Amino acid sequence: MAERRAARSNPQEVDSELEPLADELYGLRPEAFSAARDEAVRAARGQGKAALARELARLRKPTQSAWLVNVLWRDQREVMQQLFELANELSRAQAEAAGPTLRALTAQRRELETALTRQAVALAEKAGVKVSDSVMREAQDTLGAALARPEVADEVRAGRLVKPATYAGFGVLPPSTAAHRGAESVAEPIDLQAAQRARAADQQRAGQASGAAEDRQAVEERRAAEERRATEERRAAAQRRLEAVRAAAETARAKLADASRTADAARRRQADLLQQLDTLREQVRRLESVVERADHQAAEAANVRDAAERAEASAQESLARAEKDLSQ
Repeated sequence: MAERRAARSNPQEVDSELEPLADELYGLRPEAFSAARDEAVRAARGQGKAALARELARLRKPTQSAWLVNVLWRDQREVMQQLFELANELSRAQAEAAGPTLRALTAQRRELETALTRQAVALAEKAGVKVSDSVMREAQDTLGAALARPEVADEVRAGRLVKPATYAGFGVLPPSTAAHRGAESVAEPIDLQAAQRARAADQQRAGQASGAAEDRQAVEERRAAEERRATEERRAAAQRRLEAVRAAAETARAKLADASRTADAARRRQADLLQQLDTLREQVRRLESVVERADHQAAEAANVRDAAERAEASAQESLARAEKDLSQ
């Protein structure tokens, strides 16, 4: 008995059973969450799985905006992961004070977020949920917080967000982190310049000033070329991610259009069938009236037949008496 109880309380076993149940619960619409969770708790208790029941009971109902982010993560996981990676590139560009790159990446981030927002609305409509402006703002704020705060990003990646999150900082990183990295990026060039000046002075004293200048220029040119290549690679990666999101949004719009056409056809078919049903009911009512008249006529004919049979029997009796009287 003790061994069985220990097996039931095994954390790994509990987690393996909890994960699919939690994923299923957080995929439901918020209004259906509590009832489904309570039913899962009762089922776990009925199976003697007290530890699993306790873990299920701890799951909290998501707000509508949190549910919307969860649904978006389930449907657009790869695209949202690319958005998180783009945020990392933005933070690097911000730390390096790379103005043109920062502006380009920021524009791409906005386009990605806009496409994801449209996809979220389409997914909600598919689930029968109309998203209000306030709910959409909360979902957008949560995405912004996930790009700036790793702990929020982890919650989003789990697909079990229960409430919206916000971030009041500036840019894609908290101010303290951005300022710290900015200070490092400024301090490094100053130290490097000082070292270069000292090295140039030594080289001048050794009669090698001309060669040193040429070396520095070659290094700077190589460094600038490497930075340009890195920038182009980041832009190309961001462009690929943007195209992937646009394709996903277009697919979602096509699916929504197909679903709308199917629903319209089903409604028209339903209306046709209802009309046919009304016609058949009217025909049944008319046939019932005809049958009722036929029943009445049949009853009257039966009465006439019975009277005729009685008259014929009476006539036969009279005939028999007359024949008897004639024979005497």
